[in-house]
Amino acid sequence: MSSIKKLQKLISTPYSLLLILLVILFIFRPYEPSIFYFGIWKVFLTATLMAAIFNCEHKRKAKKIMMIFAIPSLVITWINLFYEHETLAILFAIFTIWFLLICTSSILYDVVPRSRVGVDTLRGVVCAYFLIAFMFSYIFFLIEYIHPGSFSIHDKIVPVFPYAYYLSEMLYFSFVTLLTIGYGDIVGTSDVGQTAAVIEGIIGQFYIAILVARLVTVYTYALVANKKTLD
Repeated sequence: MSSIKKLQKLISTPYSLLLILLVILFIFRPYEPSIFYFGIWKVFLTATLMAAIFNCEHKRKAKKIMMIFAIPSLVITWINLFYEHETLAILFAIFTIWFLLICTSSILYDVVPRSRVGVDTLRGVVCAYFLIAFMFSYIFFLIEYIHPGSFSIHDKIVPVFPYAYYLSEMLYFSFVTLLTIGYGDIVGTSDVGQTAAVIEGIIGQFYIAILVARLVTVYTYALVANKKTLD
Protein backbone atom coordinates (compact mmCIF):
# COMPACT_ATOMS: atom_id res chain seq x y z
CA MET A 1 0.00 0.00 0.00
CA SER A 2 2.86 2.36 0.83
CA SER A 3 4.49 1.68 -2.54
CA ILE A 4 1.24 2.59 -4.31
CA LYS A 5 1.08 5.86 -2.38
CA LYS A 6 4.69 6.61 -3.28
CA LEU A 7 3.92 5.96 -6.94
CA GLN A 8 0.88 8.23 -6.80
CA LYS A 9 2.96 10.93 -5.15
CA LEU A 10 5.63 10.55 -7.82
CA ILE A 11 3.09 10.90 -10.63
CA SER A 12 1.35 13.86 -9.01
CA THR A 13 4.55 15.77 -8.18
CA PRO A 14 5.35 18.14 -11.06
CA TYR A 15 8.35 17.24 -13.22
CA SER A 16 9.46 14.27 -11.09
CA LEU A 17 8.21 11.45 -13.32
CA LEU A 18 9.24 13.33 -16.47
CA LEU A 19 12.79 13.77 -15.18
CA ILE A 20 13.14 10.07 -14.37
CA LEU A 21 11.85 9.04 -17.79
CA LEU A 22 14.14 11.50 -19.59
CA VAL A 23 17.18 10.09 -17.83
CA ILE A 24 16.12 6.51 -18.67
CA LEU A 25 15.42 7.51 -22.28
CA PHE A 26 18.94 8.85 -22.71
CA ILE A 27 20.82 6.12 -20.83
CA PHE A 28 19.08 3.36 -22.79
CA ARG A 29 19.05 5.22 -26.11
CA PRO A 30 18.45 2.91 -29.12
CA TYR A 31 22.04 1.84 -29.82
CA GLU A 32 20.91 -1.80 -29.98
CA PRO A 33 19.72 -2.59 -33.56
CA SER A 34 17.11 -5.19 -32.58
CA ILE A 35 13.44 -4.37 -33.07
CA PHE A 36 12.69 -5.64 -29.56
CA TYR A 37 15.12 -3.19 -27.93
CA PHE A 38 13.88 -0.31 -30.11
CA GLY A 39 10.30 -1.26 -29.21
CA ILE A 40 11.07 -1.08 -25.48
CA TRP A 41 12.72 2.29 -26.04
CA LYS A 42 9.59 3.51 -27.82
CA VAL A 43 7.50 2.43 -24.82
CA PHE A 44 9.59 4.75 -22.64
CA LEU A 45 9.41 7.41 -25.36
CA THR A 46 5.61 7.20 -25.29
CA ALA A 47 5.58 7.44 -21.49
CA THR A 48 7.95 10.41 -21.66
CA LEU A 49 5.78 12.34 -24.10
CA MET A 50 2.72 11.69 -21.94
CA ALA A 51 4.61 12.75 -18.81
CA ALA A 52 5.79 15.88 -20.61
CA ILE A 53 2.14 16.83 -21.02
CA PHE A 54 0.52 15.66 -17.79
CA ASN A 55 3.40 15.69 -15.26
CA CYS A 56 4.12 19.37 -15.83
CA GLU A 57 2.30 22.54 -14.89
CA HIS A 58 1.26 23.71 -18.35
CA LYS A 59 -1.46 26.15 -19.26
CA ARG A 60 -4.55 24.46 -20.70
CA LYS A 61 -3.96 25.99 -24.14
CA ALA A 62 -0.36 24.75 -24.18
CA LYS A 63 -1.53 21.22 -23.33
CA LYS A 64 -3.98 21.22 -26.22
CA ILE A 65 -1.32 22.37 -28.67
CA MET A 66 1.10 19.73 -27.41
CA MET A 67 -1.53 17.03 -27.83
CA ILE A 68 -1.96 18.08 -31.46
CA PHE A 69 1.70 17.22 -32.10
CA ALA A 70 2.05 14.35 -29.61
CA ILE A 71 -0.75 12.15 -30.98
CA PRO A 72 0.45 11.97 -34.61
CA SER A 73 4.04 11.70 -33.38
CA LEU A 74 3.26 8.61 -31.31
CA VAL A 75 1.04 7.03 -33.97
CA ILE A 76 3.72 7.48 -36.62
CA THR A 77 6.58 6.18 -34.48
CA TRP A 78 4.72 2.96 -33.63
CA ILE A 79 3.74 2.40 -37.24
CA ASN A 80 7.36 2.97 -38.22
CA LEU A 81 8.49 0.27 -35.79
CA PHE A 82 6.66 -2.44 -37.77
CA TYR A 83 6.67 -0.73 -41.16
CA GLU A 84 9.97 1.07 -41.61
CA HIS A 85 9.83 3.90 -44.09
CA GLU A 86 11.91 7.06 -44.47
CA THR A 87 8.84 9.30 -44.81
CA LEU A 88 7.41 8.07 -41.51
CA ALA A 89 10.70 8.67 -39.70
CA ILE A 90 10.91 12.21 -41.10
CA LEU A 91 7.30 13.02 -40.17
CA PHE A 92 7.90 11.69 -36.68
CA ALA A 93 10.98 13.89 -36.30
CA ILE A 94 9.09 16.99 -37.46
CA PHE A 95 6.14 16.46 -35.13
CA THR A 96 8.46 15.64 -32.23
CA ILE A 97 10.60 18.75 -32.74
CA TRP A 98 7.53 20.99 -32.60
CA PHE A 99 6.23 19.12 -29.56
CA LEU A 100 9.53 19.46 -27.71
CA LEU A 101 9.84 23.13 -28.62
CA ILE A 102 6.38 23.98 -27.27
CA CYS A 103 6.81 21.78 -24.18
CA THR A 104 10.20 23.27 -23.30
CA SER A 105 8.93 26.82 -23.76
CA SER A 106 5.91 26.07 -21.56
CA ILE A 107 8.07 24.58 -18.79
CA LEU A 108 10.43 27.54 -18.79
CA TYR A 109 7.45 29.90 -18.79
CA ASP A 110 6.27 28.11 -15.66
CA VAL A 111 9.49 27.84 -13.65
CA VAL A 112 11.51 30.93 -14.56
CA PRO A 113 9.12 33.69 -13.38
CA ARG A 114 8.50 31.98 -10.02
CA SER A 115 9.12 34.18 -6.99
CA ARG A 116 10.34 31.21 -4.94
CA VAL A 117 12.92 28.57 -5.79
CA GLY A 118 11.82 25.10 -4.74
CA VAL A 119 12.51 21.50 -5.66
CA ASP A 120 9.83 21.62 -8.36
CA THR A 121 11.53 24.63 -9.92
CA LEU A 122 14.89 22.86 -10.08
CA ARG A 123 13.33 19.72 -11.53
CA GLY A 124 11.57 21.80 -14.17
CA VAL A 125 14.82 23.52 -15.15
CA VAL A 126 16.62 20.17 -15.52
CA CYS A 127 13.73 18.70 -17.52
CA ALA A 128 13.79 21.64 -19.92
CA TYR A 129 17.55 21.16 -20.34
CA PHE A 130 17.07 17.50 -21.27
CA LEU A 131 14.24 18.36 -23.66
CA ILE A 132 16.44 20.87 -25.49
CA ALA A 133 19.05 18.16 -26.04
CA PHE A 134 16.44 15.71 -27.33
CA MET A 135 14.99 18.36 -29.64
CA PHE A 136 18.38 19.09 -31.22
CA SER A 137 19.05 15.40 -31.76
CA TYR A 138 16.01 15.28 -34.04
CA ILE A 139 17.05 18.55 -35.68
CA PHE A 140 20.46 17.02 -36.48
CA PHE A 141 18.69 13.96 -37.88
CA LEU A 142 16.58 16.13 -40.19
CA ILE A 143 19.61 18.14 -41.30
CA GLU A 144 21.47 14.97 -42.22
CA TYR A 145 18.47 13.67 -44.15
CA ILE A 146 18.02 16.93 -46.10
CA HIS A 147 21.78 17.54 -46.55
CA PRO A 148 23.55 14.14 -46.52
CA GLY A 149 27.07 14.32 -45.16
CA SER A 150 26.34 17.16 -42.74
CA PHE A 151 27.76 15.12 -39.85
CA SER A 152 30.72 12.79 -39.61
CA ILE A 153 30.62 9.96 -37.06
CA HIS A 154 34.02 8.52 -36.13
CA ASP A 155 35.53 10.07 -39.28
CA LYS A 156 32.92 8.40 -41.46
CA ILE A 157 29.82 9.70 -43.20
CA VAL A 158 27.08 7.50 -41.76
CA PRO A 159 23.66 7.35 -43.51
CA VAL A 160 20.60 8.29 -41.43
CA PHE A 161 19.14 4.84 -41.96
CA PRO A 162 19.17 2.54 -40.04
CA TYR A 163 17.24 5.16 -38.11
CA ALA A 164 17.68 3.77 -34.59
CA TYR A 165 21.49 3.75 -34.72
CA TYR A 166 21.72 7.24 -36.17
CA LEU A 167 19.24 8.65 -33.64
CA SER A 168 21.30 7.13 -30.81
CA GLU A 169 24.45 8.78 -32.13
CA MET A 170 22.71 12.12 -32.53
CA LEU A 171 21.36 11.96 -28.97
CA TYR A 172 24.90 11.45 -27.73
CA PHE A 173 26.22 14.25 -29.96
CA SER A 174 23.44 16.61 -28.87
CA PHE A 175 24.15 16.18 -25.15
CA VAL A 176 27.90 16.52 -25.70
CA THR A 177 27.30 19.70 -27.70
CA LEU A 178 24.81 21.19 -25.23
CA LEU A 179 27.28 20.57 -22.41
CA THR A 180 30.05 22.05 -24.65
CA ILE A 181 32.27 19.03 -24.02
CA GLY A 182 33.17 18.53 -27.67
CA TYR A 183 35.00 15.20 -27.82
CA GLY A 184 35.32 15.45 -31.59
CA ASP A 185 34.25 11.89 -32.41
CA ILE A 186 31.14 13.34 -34.09
CA VAL A 187 31.49 16.65 -35.92
CA GLY A 188 29.48 18.86 -38.23
CA THR A 189 30.99 18.82 -41.72
CA SER A 190 28.57 21.09 -43.59
CA ASP A 191 27.71 24.74 -42.96
CA VAL A 192 24.18 23.85 -41.84
CA GLY A 193 25.35 21.09 -39.51
CA GLN A 194 28.08 23.26 -37.98
CA THR A 195 25.69 26.18 -37.50
CA ALA A 196 23.12 23.98 -35.74
CA ALA A 197 25.81 22.56 -33.44
CA VAL A 198 27.09 26.04 -32.57
CA ILE A 199 23.55 27.28 -31.87
CA GLU A 200 22.99 24.39 -29.46
CA GLY A 201 26.31 25.11 -27.75
CA ILE A 202 25.36 28.77 -27.33
CA ILE A 203 21.97 27.78 -25.90
CA GLY A 204 23.71 25.43 -23.46
CA GLN A 205 26.03 28.19 -22.24
CA PHE A 206 23.37 30.88 -21.92
CA TYR A 207 20.88 28.45 -20.40
CA ILE A 208 23.15 27.70 -17.49
CA ALA A 209 24.39 31.28 -17.09
CA ILE A 210 21.00 33.00 -17.25
CA LEU A 211 18.87 30.46 -15.39
CA VAL A 212 21.40 29.81 -12.65
CA ALA A 213 21.81 33.57 -12.17
CA ARG A 214 18.04 33.93 -12.05
CA LEU A 215 17.58 31.14 -9.52
CA VAL A 216 20.41 32.42 -7.30
CA THR A 217 18.94 35.92 -7.39
CA VAL A 218 15.47 34.72 -6.42
CA TYR A 219 16.85 32.48 -3.69
CA THR A 220 19.03 35.27 -2.27
CA TYR A 221 16.12 37.70 -2.35
CA ALA A 222 13.96 35.19 -0.46
CA LEU A 223 16.64 34.74 2.21
CA VAL A 224 16.99 38.50 2.66
CA ALA A 225 13.20 38.91 2.85
CA ASN A 226 12.93 36.17 5.47
CA LYS A 227 15.74 37.69 7.49
CA LYS A 228 14.04 41.09 7.48
CA THR A 229 10.80 39.45 8.57
CA LEU A 230 12.53 37.73 11.49
CA ASP A 231 14.26 40.95 12.49
